[in-house]
Amino acid sequence: MVFVNKGSYTYARSKPAKVKQTANTKAAASSFGWVSQQDKKFRLALTQTYLLVTDSYYAARHRACMAKALNPNVPATPLPAPLVQNMPQALEGFEFNTLLQWANTCRFYLEFIQSSSNTMECLIPALTLGENIKAPKETPSASIQLHAFMVNPNQQDIDLHPISSHELMLQSNQTVPEALWSFNLPHTNAWLLVLGTVTFKFGQANVATNLHGCTTYLFSKVV
Repeated sequence: MVFVNKGSYTYARSKPAKVKQTANTKAAASSFGWVSQQDKKFRLALTQTYLLVTDSYYAARHRACMAKALNPNVPATPLPAPLVQNMPQALEGFEFNTLLQWANTCRFYLEFIQSSSNTMECLIPALTLGENIKAPKETPSASIQLHAFMVNPNQQDIDLHPISSHELMLQSNQTVPEALWSFNLPHTNAWLLVLGTVTFKFGQANVATNLHGCTTYLFSKVV
């Protein structure tokens, strides 16, 4: 017997001996399983390489964004979809920690420009803790870490290849001047992702871990 909810009613019915699946439902199940597998490998590689500030439920949300980024449902295309049909931009702005979100914390934007010499430049504006960075109370300092890396999410074994990192230290009531962060792109077909993390140093003890900072993807591109 199985129990079924329909509106405000709940009723019981016998469980079917065999679940009928169409070609579309089989394809959808296959895509979901493959995306879940690739996302789990990706997140494992990410957490082993970089510091992330996450909430307890970020994995399910990340898997949903990864499903859009991998774009596995291209008609007549077997798994995985070619990289040129991927949409890693679906990851941009993903909030790893919904309890302290990047969008509400960081009041500034980074400008990314790729030159013809295969060099990526990131213009970082002047930043002031308390103005461009909305910090929790009694926060004397903050750290901003930017990480650029390459990854091919279609491979069976997913490895992250760090390219460059940039860190800024902010003190209360002090302005860090604008800066230009540049790095060379390797000649490989993969995703380029830029990860950003803000962490706060508190003057008092016993601050909940989920208030220590936030993490997001700031830039993405298939190169």
